[in-house]
Amino acid sequence: MAPSAHPSRIPGFRGRLLAPGEPGYDRARRVRNARVDRRPAAVARCTGAEDVVAALAHAREQGLPVAVRGGGAGVAGWGTCDGGLVLDLGGMKAIETDPAARTATAEPGVTWGEFDAATQRHGLALPGARNTDVGIAGHTLGGGVGDLSRQYGLTSDNVEFFDLVTADGHQVRVDEAHHAELFWGLRGGGGNFGVVTRFGFRLHPVRTVVAGTLAHPAARAGRVLRQVRDWLVTAPDAASVIAVLWTAPPLPFLPEELHFERCVTVIPTWFGPAAQADEVLAPLREGEPAPVRDTVTELSYRAYQRLLPSHPDHTLQHVYNRGELLPELTDATIDGLVSHWQTSGPNYSVVLGALGGAIGRAPAGPTAFTHRDARWFVEICAQWFGDPDSSAHLEPARKGWQALQDVTRGPYLNLLPDPENHWVRAAYGTETYARLRRLKAVWDPGNLFRFNANIPPAPAKEND
Repeated sequence: MAPSAHPSRIPGFRGRLLAPGEPGYDRARRVRNARVDRRPAAVARCTGAEDVVAALAHAREQGLPVAVRGGGAGVAGWGTCDGGLVLDLGGMKAIETDPAARTATAEPGVTWGEFDAATQRHGLALPGARNTDVGIAGHTLGGGVGDLSRQYGLTSDNVEFFDLVTADGHQVRVDEAHHAELFWGLRGGGGNFGVVTRFGFRLHPVRTVVAGTLAHPAARAGRVLRQVRDWLVTAPDAASVIAVLWTAPPLPFLPEELHFERCVTVIPTWFGPAAQADEVLAPLREGEPAPVRDTVTELSYRAYQRLLPSHPDHTLQHVYNRGELLPELTDATIDGLVSHWQTSGPNYSVVLGALGGAIGRAPAGPTAFTHRDARWFVEICAQWFGDPDSSAHLEPARKGWQALQDVTRGPYLNLLPDPENHWVRAAYGTETYARLRRLKAVWDPGNLFRFNANIPPAPAKEND
């Protein structure tokens, strides 16, 4: 049957269906990255799992491509498509917390800010994204790195179950006891195997964190990054750190003389007993010369998560960010990152985040997240307004991550703006990628779920 360009209704669908020309369509078709400008045949705003089943049945019947959107913050913009049906899960926001069991269930439209607000009522938390506007769904399915990860593993390591709608419209519970191979694949394999309508998570006790910012002028960048690197070698798992090379925005924790100037901002964190924080964090705070601003103090976990807010006009901002997973930070790598940053434009920045700890130990056993031996996450960032294809902004970012290809383990799936399949393969490595292709052939042999960091199904002969 030929695709229906403008479906006016979907049998059994209770949510709102938005087609081109209808009020709200232009807003509904957008994702967080303004550089992504696609026009689906319709946006289906789902209210629950039954709506997902109905929308998928309609897409299969009409031959429509399908894109699935949770929070819509993915840099590649996979949550929308041209000429297809977008399953918008953003309205599915139910959260239930069991403080006695230290567990929570959440629907895929929940953001990290909403999730933290619910779990922090009970002094509990889950390793998750630093940006509270990011959705939990894509972050979890792509592995999920956060500041608590050194202590408690990846977000996906803390999943107890998934409720999934499959490509053929069945609803299944996926956990260690049910569809174990699929459970392995969903923890890091992205949105390739179905639509998750509910996550079950294991939580951890977290109420406060000792954290803040240490600001340095740009001239100290190389020294500061070496200091941070050397500190991580012996830092306890309850400690973490990120370092940002950027043109400083006018944020209150930065001194006014650094506003709109290149500078280095280090954000150390300590999730252990507050009385031990000074001793643990001292090597980062007492260097010579000292930081020009030190705001490290005891914070609530939610206040800590809001330290780096979204740009006030982020819905209009063009973004090209890419993450790489590095086994180490050599002097040569640090010097290369700093030199490139210093010679690129003011909209180019670099974020370095600590890995290791529980991530490398895989506390939940094997998952599809492959490069657990990485010790550093490096995010190359370009964010700007104006021309979405501006080479002045895109080229420095591309050169930045290309310069890391000799030292990276591979890209981080949740920050992979480049759609070419060889980058997806690099994110998993040869063996894991082949295993995921076999799994894809079982659960989505027609590759219905292909608007993602796509894993094509293995040929039938490989599954005999």
